[in-house]
Amino acid sequence: MDLGLRGKVALVTGASAGIGYAISQKLAAEGCNLIICGRNADRLEQAYESLVHLPVKIVTFSADVQKTTDSEKLVQSGLEEFGKIDILVNNSEGAKFSDVAVENLSDADWITVFEGKLMGYIRMTNLVLPTMKNQQWGRIVNVIGTSGKEPSPRLIKSGVANAALINFSKSLATQVAKWNVLVNCVNPGIIDTPRHREYLEVFAQKEDRNIDQVATRIDNTIPIGRRGFASEVANLVAFLSSESASYITGVTIPVDGGLSTAAF
Repeated sequence: MDLGLRGKVALVTGASAGIGYAISQKLAAEGCNLIICGRNADRLEQAYESLVHLPVKIVTFSADVQKTTDSEKLVQSGLEEFGKIDILVNNSEGAKFSDVAVENLSDADWITVFEGKLMGYIRMTNLVLPTMKNQQWGRIVNVIGTSGKEPSPRLIKSGVANAALINFSKSLATQVAKWNVLVNCVNPGIIDTPRHREYLEVFAQKEDRNIDQVATRIDNTIPIGRRGFASEVANLVAFLSSESASYITGVTIPVDGGLSTAAF
């Protein structure tokens, strides 16, 4: 299926590995020119080297989008290179699992989470919106996570920030629809990424099991019977980025093998 993305320009954050890399790979395969960014310059270069064979133009920018100056330079660099940004994919890690009781979380703990993923997404969105409005076309896809709709005591910080992002995205979608700027969210569930493998190691130590045993236990909690692949998240992001999704905005779609229990 040709998604009609050839010649579009996509900016993908957190693109050096995992879900962000898979999204970059899929968009490039569909003909999108890319601005890919990440905090780790070496890993970002490795991502570039594995994508450069594709017949699109790719530029890299080492940046931490939790920092205002980095975000501004990233967007400005992309506009100088391509003259436009059609698609923004906000992709960033959230807060990690924590067994700390809520009453033991400090103001600083909460502020760190809000200044990270939440404000990072909002900041990047604000920076690309003028260009998208001016060209009367844009796609913003926020990769969030299931904890925004599926509260978990061990993901309370991430869950609160994710819920705020879903609310922000829905409100923004209504505001900018008249400029043909569409805003949607994707909620990955348990996806086989380097970060997930790190969690498996932590759980294996806590449970005094090997990683395969822990992985099997977790996979058995998923209705479809397995963890997802980053490419499966990327497929949805690419669709939502395209003209094929021209009547979809303000929605949050889980990619979790049926794990979510929320009806809405």
